[in-house]
Amino acid sequence: MIKFFIFIASLCVIQMTNTALAEDNKVVIAIIVASNQNVDELRLAPNQLNLIYWRKQLYWPKGLRIKPVNLSTEHPLRLQFSQSVLGSAPKTQIDYWNGQYFNGVLPPYSVNSEEAVLRYVTQTKGSIGYVNACNIDERVQAVFWIIQNQMSTHAPEHIDCK
Repeated sequence: MIKFFIFIASLCVIQMTNTALAEDNKVVIAIIVASNQNVDELRLAPNQLNLIYWRKQLYWPKGLRIKPVNLSTEHPLRLQFSQSVLGSAPKTQIDYWNGQYFNGVLPPYSVNSEEAVLRYVTQTKGSIGYVNACNIDERVQAVFWIIQNQMSTHAPEHIDCK
C-alpha cells in the first residue's frame, strides 16, 4: 500500500514538473548587454548567439573578449534558453565541455539568479546574458528576444509579467 502511494506521489510530481516546464516555455527571454554598450559596435546577428555560448566566437568585432553568462543548469530559464539557442539541454552538454576543457576552452560563467546575471552584465565589460524579459531594467538593454522558442530582433508587443 505504501508503494502505491509513493508511486502516485511520484506521478503527481512529474506532472507538476511537466506543467511548470510548459509554462516556462511561455516566458519571453531577453538577451541582454549593458545599457552603456554601443550595440552597433557589436554587429551581433541572431545566429552568432549560438557560437558565443558554445565558445566558438570569443571576441566582439573590435577585439573585446566576449564574456557570456549562464544561469545554473537547474534554472528553468537556462533550460529554455539552451533548447532554443543551443539545441540541447544543459545536462547533455557536459561531454562537450569536458572535451573543450582539455583544449583550454571553458564554458560560460554561471550564476544562480537573474539578478546575478543583471549585475554581471552591468559590471563586466564585453559580457552578454539572458533573463526573463519582465526583469530587464535601466542597467541593461535587450539585443534579442526569444519568444515561444524563436529568436527575434524585435521586442514583443506585449509581455505578460504576472
